[in-house]
Amino acid sequence: MTAPLERQDPRQVGPYRLVGRLGRGGMGEVFLGRSRGGRPVAVKVVGAALAGDVRFRRRFEAEVEAARRVGGFYTAQVVDADLDAERPWLVTAYIPGPSLWEAVSVHGALPFETTRRLGACLAEGLAAIHACRLVHHDLQPGNVILAEDGARLIDFGIARALDAVDNTATAVGTPGFVSPEQARGRHTGPASDVYSLGCVVAFAATGRSPHGEGVSQAILFRAIHKEPDLTGLPPALTPVIEACLAKKPADRPAVADVLRQLESSSAVAAWLPPDIAAMVGERKKAAQELHDSAGDPIAEDPEARRRRRTLLRAVSLTAITAAITAGIALAALNGGEAAHFTPPGVPSASGPSTGSTAFAADPCDVISNELVRAGQLVDTGVPGGYQSGATRVRTCKWQTGYGADYFYTLAYATPDVAMIPGGAEGSADLSGLPTAVVTHDTKGTTCAISWPTSYGQAVVLAEGSADKDYNCDLAADFARAVYAAVPR
Repeated sequence: MTAPLERQDPRQVGPYRLVGRLGRGGMGEVFLGRSRGGRPVAVKVVGAALAGDVRFRRRFEAEVEAARRVGGFYTAQVVDADLDAERPWLVTAYIPGPSLWEAVSVHGALPFETTRRLGACLAEGLAAIHACRLVHHDLQPGNVILAEDGARLIDFGIARALDAVDNTATAVGTPGFVSPEQARGRHTGPASDVYSLGCVVAFAATGRSPHGEGVSQAILFRAIHKEPDLTGLPPALTPVIEACLAKKPADRPAVADVLRQLESSSAVAAWLPPDIAAMVGERKKAAQELHDSAGDPIAEDPEARRRRRTLLRAVSLTAITAAITAGIALAALNGGEAAHFTPPGVPSASGPSTGSTAFAADPCDVISNELVRAGQLVDTGVPGGYQSGATRVRTCKWQTGYGADYFYTLAYATPDVAMIPGGAEGSADLSGLPTAVVTHDTKGTTCAISWPTSYGQAVVLAEGSADKDYNCDLAADFARAVYAAVPR
């Protein structure tokens, strides 16, 4: 709901004059703004606490720049950002209308035809996101805006940046709308978004999540172990939604198949029922009144404008271009029991101290434009780790552009941790890595380059190819790329 600015709210963000308040969320505050040309925009300003978190800033920058590539009719496009400001901000197209959550909470479940068209809009929006090799990760009713001409997906990719403030591989997303694999904290790809799409359409049609209500842990447990409750779902929608909600990602339809099943030849423009259409009208009117009452824009600080343009040009024209063209499906290295095996040449468990300060660094912090280019990385990394007594390991896992099953992992671990239990000694060009050793698994699909550190060992893994020599060459190249940034 659009509301007037509060006393403590800023009146200007970059070149955008703020005219109203749209809401507050986990990332920060959202304002209604006006561009210099008079176009209404949504201005999202990162909260002060997150703005001071280095990991969040790094992830937020990469996720926003990737999101800028997304187009299509059914997304709210990112049009501007200053990622180096004291409190980073981004600007998206403003979509006047209630969220799906608001509409259903006030007026109840949607009619069949509205629900069907909603599903088609969201499927087309997801197709645009997936075409840019992104995954939404938080498709839920609060991130769906109902506009006059269709539904819009918002906040795609931003949930991943919020997860950066956590040191563990926790699942981002909203309980009741996340896939079983996301609820477990496992690898999530486009199929996870398809599952969330099924949950959102079921919510629209029935007024509730197919996994019920309650505490988050109970809802996530039902998503993993119980069949969804689709009572009240129109029979015409049941087959496609049941398929979307398959427990195994491989059993779910592709988003293009979902769109084909939900699309209609109807050319009726008025897709919303009158009461929800009235909500859209109220928001348009409120935004216009705030827009009309605002004064003239304040000139933007030239240094801030120069800094923002330089940053966006440097990131988008180098690292992100390579990443987007390469391909993406975000992946996580799950925490689990670490085997106690010492690769050849790695110090024994009686080595240096493994106190908590030795593991203060996050492996994901090595990310940089240069590393993105060198490793053909197509995401900003998913953190993971494990601790049991003195045994510790912190990891970061990236998908690469070499293929959907190709990943790099960087691990900081105590000496007794084996990233490849029972591995065999391998070979690779170790120039620039004077103390490193090579280990590969028995299948030849994973290769590790490890070297001793003050806290135990640093390990780079490359996995994906059935050719162990190729994997080891990739691992060595990536190890050289991160070597200088890895704590000694």
